[in-house]
Amino acid sequence: MLTWINEKAKWVIVIFAAGIVVGLLAMDRVPNIAQNYPVGVVNDKKISYAEFDSRVKMIVQNQYQGQHLEDEQYTRLRSDVFRSFVRQILMNEQFEKAGLAASVAELKSDFKRNPDAIRGRLVQEAQARLYAIQQQATSQEDMIQRSQAYIASLPKFLVDSTFNKDEFDAWLETPEAFRWNMMLRYEEELKTSIIPSRQLQALVGASVHPTSLEAEWNVNRRLTDFDFDVAYVSNSEFPQDDKAVDEAMMKGYFNAHQDSFFVEKDMAKFQYVMLPVEATTGDDERIREYAMTLFYQLSDTSSTANFEDMARISSEDPGSAEKGGMLDQEAGKGAFVEEFEKAALALDSGAISEPVKSRFGYHIIKSYGKSTDSTGAVTAKVGHILLTVTASSETIDSLEQILSGIKSEVDAGIKDFATAAKERNLEVKESNWVGRNENINEVGYLKGLSSFAWPNENLPDDESIVSPVLRNSKWVVAAVKTADIKAGDREFSLYAEQIKGTLVSRKSSAAAAAYLNSVVDKVKAYVPVDSADSAAVAAAAIDKVNIESKSASVEGYVPGFGYANEKIAKVLNGQKIGEWGPVVETDMGAAMVKVKAKKTPEAEAVKTSTKEDVENTARFASMTIFNDYISKIENGTLVENNLDLFYKD
Repeated sequence: MLTWINEKAKWVIVIFAAGIVVGLLAMDRVPNIAQNYPVGVVNDKKISYAEFDSRVKMIVQNQYQGQHLEDEQYTRLRSDVFRSFVRQILMNEQFEKAGLAASVAELKSDFKRNPDAIRGRLVQEAQARLYAIQQQATSQEDMIQRSQAYIASLPKFLVDSTFNKDEFDAWLETPEAFRWNMMLRYEEELKTSIIPSRQLQALVGASVHPTSLEAEWNVNRRLTDFDFDVAYVSNSEFPQDDKAVDEAMMKGYFNAHQDSFFVEKDMAKFQYVMLPVEATTGDDERIREYAMTLFYQLSDTSSTANFEDMARISSEDPGSAEKGGMLDQEAGKGAFVEEFEKAALALDSGAISEPVKSRFGYHIIKSYGKSTDSTGAVTAKVGHILLTVTASSETIDSLEQILSGIKSEVDAGIKDFATAAKERNLEVKESNWVGRNENINEVGYLKGLSSFAWPNENLPDDESIVSPVLRNSKWVVAAVKTADIKAGDREFSLYAEQIKGTLVSRKSSAAAAAYLNSVVDKVKAYVPVDSADSAAVAAAAIDKVNIESKSASVEGYVPGFGYANEKIAKVLNGQKIGEWGPVVETDMGAAMVKVKAKKTPEAEAVKTSTKEDVENTARFASMTIFNDYISKIENGTLVENNLDLFYKD
């Protein structure tokens, strides 16, 4: 294979270049339309494609470092980056309105307080400069001399194994510090974003004034422990038929709690048909033939190709390909599938197998030697080249043609969607409610579904009610939108199943409470059996009722109630010590409690915790108010999002 590539190199390059051109046209870019529009517009401020694309590429390079990203990951990344641009524009407007700016003193303070972050950035820039010096060197000796000279010119705190903070602070006061590009960029970040954001947060949070009285009350509540017995019945003991809750009951609940069912984003429902993307017998045969081609290449004594290089180039096992196909586990220990183990152990040292089929694909195996342990068990150190069997482009094209036929017939008015699908023996399915860039449950992420459901107003109207043929790694799909709701609506059907679940659970809890009320006398008379006699324990038990002795605060876990349940707070604080309280319905079923003792905290512990609570409340409440403030500005701003002009998400 490598020999063939070498011989045909110039034609490979020409074909590859042509492929790039075709690929760019077939990708998710729409350049002729998109070039006339920005990626987004916020309060008349435009987000340019160049800036947006640059930030996306930088994040991919820095955070993912060459990892392959799926379509869904790219979509979410672009969405997050777009939101960061929107927020940045809105924040800058707030900075300008409030007259916020970073002072020299604040800049110096930030530089001095973040030596680790600065050193990390300096090291990256120094490495880039060193690489450039090495590339420009005219000889090995010149490279060594210039590299050593550059390293000697670096600040001492950057090259010493032990960091000296005083040297770092002194360096910050010199002009040399700001000859680094990284320092200039960091200074710009501080000026335009970091420090003004901190100032705005302080301004917005200035109204937060937690009182020690409130903090002391919360501390006492949290630190007060109760010893108690709890008797509880799980609602799982009283399952209710879904039919016990009808639509009228569900709509009544919905109407009574409409503010709990606010739709936060645009949603849609679809009817769709799907075909699995699966390899055919022909696809399997093609991969087997390619595997045989590699095997013959490796077996050819006149070939310059070797197994390790071929594995790095051709193997589809990412864990071993970069190691020349070498596997960490030895064959013979049961770590691999039976077909692989059998073929691997049959090889002599240095021998290479013909392609071996397993559920993972075709393996070309090389043995690096066998060994036998004291029990007589034989193992082999091996490597492999894995070629997975996947659907070919021809197979996928044939699947897409079936769905394209449905679209053509619907568009021409010959048939409706359901009829066209039925004639092809395809089942029409109903999707869940789907938001922008979200997944149809059974199908997963479909690139292009959001663009179809919510087309950009700058694009020409598409008169077709059927989506283009959409595809991911498992399915090809065609869909029609059957319903949609806009952000801000209250929609019963979106929450119908959730409401039904709540009402059915409440009926179970009511049944559990009725049962517990029927055995209250037995609970009050219950005495734990301190015995290993299982018969005695069984005789004392009350059917369906669990009784436990616990120690907890109102914010702790209480069986039958859960964690920090508001009902347990009322029960524990409102009951007389030594008496069983009434039966209480809970989300988990029903329960009743007998408080045996109340343990109040020490005064010094309350004092210390109160001080900490005041400080924490001020800090976290201020942050919460600030985040709410920015979120409300975002939600209240009309943003033009043109990502779908550039990417078919």
